[in-house]
Amino acid sequence: MSKVVNVAVAVIHFNNQYLLGFRHASQHQGNRYEFVGGKIEPNETPTQGLIREVYEEIGLDIAQNTAVKMGVIRHDYADKSVALHVFKIQVSQAQFDGLQQGKGKEGQAVTWVHQSDLIANQYPLPDANARILEWLKLPNTIYITQPLDSFVSVDMWVDFYSQKLSQGSHCYLRPQTNDENTTAMIDALLTIRADITPIIQYATLACLVEHLPERLFKRLDAWLKNSMVHLNHQQLMTLDFSSLSKNYRYFASCHDQHSLSRLNTLATSHTVMGCFLSPVLATPTHPETFQSGGMGWQAFGELAKLGDVPVFALGGVGRADLATAYEHGAMGIAGIRLLADKV
Repeated sequence: MSKVVNVAVAVIHFNNQYLLGFRHASQHQGNRYEFVGGKIEPNETPTQGLIREVYEEIGLDIAQNTAVKMGVIRHDYADKSVALHVFKIQVSQAQFDGLQQGKGKEGQAVTWVHQSDLIANQYPLPDANARILEWLKLPNTIYITQPLDSFVSVDMWVDFYSQKLSQGSHCYLRPQTNDENTTAMIDALLTIRADITPIIQYATLACLVEHLPERLFKRLDAWLKNSMVHLNHQQLMTLDFSSLSKNYRYFASCHDQHSLSRLNTLATSHTVMGCFLSPVLATPTHPETFQSGGMGWQAFGELAKLGDVPVFALGGVGRADLATAYEHGAMGIAGIRLLADKV
């Protein structure tokens, strides 16, 4: 097997615009656009390589910018294998203004493109970059629903989340009820709020397939094209990955290095969008974490380094913790109480 080339990739953005370079025809994967970056030296960490490469290529000093880890993409080309260490970098107005010349330090063309055009593949990228476009669709906050027994009725659950969830939000749906109610709740919520990207439990998916009326199967297909299937920790550790459909996008819950390693393995054969890494801090809904207080941010950060997919901090965190989450290797946060408590 060929030696793996480690590459730092900077997804530089400002106000929904992203900075792309252009590869010359003579280069590997030439005549395509690319994010700024380059090879990581043997004595460098991915972050150090990122800072150096960005400065060398476009003269931008990002040492003081927050480098938000997105993930690691491992890809085999015919002539080489690469591991792309991908970071998202938001630049300031002054930095943005200083990058308007349209050329890098070596005279290479650089251009700002709108996120919608980038995601729509209007700017062809090297093959290994396709996953980055999927990750760019992820928010920095993922909501998790409360179970049905926290509400008076199915209608109250549906009414609460249909009104409270922000436009285009991602939401992990956890009805935690019987098959009939589960089907009714998800059917009703996604009928009202088709803009939501749902994360559906693996067991719930089987329930929907079995109990959804025949007339709604086309709607189910539409949901699944836009949704992700969630594997809990036990499922992630015990399921035979060859039994999982490659037609779905996956999300999972991880608690330690073994589950993260297992998820990295799944990501080599299936589309894995991210994971919930928990518990960061103690939470009222999981009393067992109060004794230990959760893993804490330092341990979280060490574990986050091991993940090849976007990591979302879960457990006792809120919007005020976003900056801390970024600093410790998370792409965002997730939680039940990110929404106002129900009245």
